[in-house]
Amino acid sequence: MFYSHKKGLFDKVNDRKIHNGNIPRLGGVGIAFSFTATIVLLIVWRYGGIDSLNDHFSLLPIVLSGSVIFLLGLIDDLKDIRALYKFLVQLAVGIFLIAYGFRFKIIMVPWGDGTFELGVLSYPITLLWIIGITNAINLIDGIDGLAGGLSVIAASVFGIFFWVNGSLVSAQICFTLAGAILGFLIFNLPPASIFMGDCGSLFIGFLLSLLPLLGQHTTSVEIGLVSASTILAIPIFDTLMAIYRRRKAKVSFFTADKGHLHHILMNYNNSNWKTLASIYGITISLSVIALSSLYSKPITSFSLKILALIAVFIFFLVVNREKLFMHKAEGEQ
Repeated sequence: MFYSHKKGLFDKVNDRKIHNGNIPRLGGVGIAFSFTATIVLLIVWRYGGIDSLNDHFSLLPIVLSGSVIFLLGLIDDLKDIRALYKFLVQLAVGIFLIAYGFRFKIIMVPWGDGTFELGVLSYPITLLWIIGITNAINLIDGIDGLAGGLSVIAASVFGIFFWVNGSLVSAQICFTLAGAILGFLIFNLPPASIFMGDCGSLFIGFLLSLLPLLGQHTTSVEIGLVSASTILAIPIFDTLMAIYRRRKAKVSFFTADKGHLHHILMNYNNSNWKTLASIYGITISLSVIALSSLYSKPITSFSLKILALIAVFIFFLVVNREKLFMHKAEGEQ
């Protein structure tokens, strides 16, 4: 925070941001450092070295790819990078991870033998997932406490999945990320004294995209695409609606606007805290549904998650109706 003030590294005020004034934007440095330092201590103290840990889990690609995404965001915070270059780096990192074996190989379903093999579709689906979630968290980082709070909930729920399933290393990685973000969130809740910046939002988004991929070596419980999409439904649908709005407006996808869910809710209740409570509440409810894999029959759990995704989609259509159908009204005039 001191360095940000000294160098004038404040968050830019634009059409997507709610805040006013000079707020330091390098909170992501602390998140990345806390996460990485804790993982290193975990390797040394808990497992006795990276060779021992890699007998059970491949940690190196996570550290390397996470570092690249963090540096990408940090450079963007210090000096704006063209959107195309950011996309190409994310694409390269996604391909690297897929080549290392991190991909959605199956989807748990309530029929047949309980699994649906994705086959060659696993490659484009995984790549789209990694790039999509990485940028979705960045896009939803528009008001104090939102991206950080949602990410703490999501990482914690992924951790619960792995913990119950017996994948303790994966669970520890999830809880480590949740703890690193929580330490930052204390200072980011309204009124925020620091923001995570692109280095934080891209780093967190990338790791959240990677967490459900940690469990693709097992089919004993669904920790895959359907559950992950349910937990992260808010940033996913918020991003899809942003794509729709900007295509209709014939502007670049990276053009800032105030059509995101948090902007719409802020217009309704004029309160940052009420907006956070609403979105946190929805995300927690979706997480409970996603966790139904652990306590319900497969057909019940799968149906609940599909219905939840449909409900969230309808919810976004309703709250965005003015944005979505404005062009229709203008055509009738």
